[in-house]
Amino acid sequence: MLQESSTPVLIDVGEAAAGAATEEITVADVLVSAFSFTGVIIVVAVLLAVAFAGGLIWLRKLNPTNSLNGEETERTRLDLNQPSTDQPG
Repeated sequence: MLQESSTPVLIDVGEAAAGAATEEITVADVLVSAFSFTGVIIVVAVLLAVAFAGGLIWLRKLNPTNSLNGEETERTRLDLNQPSTDQPG
């Protein structure tokens, strides 16, 4: 059998790789990223809550079914605020 010489291949990456290296990530970088992501989620949640509440208020003004605001309803009242006429006996 004929064997080829096994000489190692050396590649010099000295200064070429130093410019392409990424910068080091610290704990502070991770915390700032986490808090900024959390802040974005909170802002989106608040905006959605305001939009949903505004929609509910708009629907209530569109179709008022409250007898306290002057509109009579077609619902059956239970008259739970009336005193009882039953006498214990």
